[in-house]
Amino acid sequence: METVEYIENLPMLGNNAIHIWGAEVPMLGKHLHALKALLNGAEVAKADRFLRDGDRYSSIVARGALRVLLSGYTGISAKELIFQYTENGKPFLVSPASSRLQEEQGRQDACDTVSFNVSHSGDWVVLAFGRNRDIGVDVEKIRREMDVMSIASRYFTPEESALIEASDDVHRLFFHHWARKEAYIKAIGSALFRELSSFAVPNEDEEKEGWFFQRLEAGSKYASAVVTDKPIEEMPCFDFGGLKWDS
Repeated sequence: METVEYIENLPMLGNNAIHIWGAEVPMLGKHLHALKALLNGAEVAKADRFLRDGDRYSSIVARGALRVLLSGYTGISAKELIFQYTENGKPFLVSPASSRLQEEQGRQDACDTVSFNVSHSGDWVVLAFGRNRDIGVDVEKIRREMDVMSIASRYFTPEESALIEASDDVHRLFFHHWARKEAYIKAIGSALFRELSSFAVPNEDEEKEGWFFQRLEAGSKYASAVVTDKPIEEMPCFDFGGLKWDS
């Protein structure tokens, strides 16, 4: 992953690019208080409902990092960002009545053109940002203790299940496909989990029916993917842990 040292130096988010950010939750412990301070009441309440510390910290990092990065891309204060939700629960950004920072900085990226999606699993949070496009991103910890074929029989097509069962690494290919399916569902804005069995995703990085599937490098213990409705010419990956934003 690449490193951006200061939030003020975020690279321009062009129409043909998607920016991927990774945040390793255990490495951000010293920032948890500052990230939580950025959240609104509903976001804090959601995080506090988690019983496990790890899940609670992941929720704080996911939403806090989202606010930090959207602030960098739009010029709007992280605490002033306003989210609304589609009927299926997909969040989108709403511009405040006025934005002093946007006016002063002349930022090109008006917030109503910045699209985003977030996922977290295990120790990692992954965030994807684009402009004037739909995006879905997913990251999955590869859990080798799971009976993945019984899950595949319910949520994958017969062809996908057969491909996975014949693989040299059944678990890796299962989670590879699962991440693609989840990213696709999130990109189209659906909340219907049962739809996973109604479509097949490409095994390789390619376009299918107007949607572009792209694998994300996530190491040996995770599978990750992004899906979007426009071609991707650039997709740099950045480390949120190396970003200075809370001065």
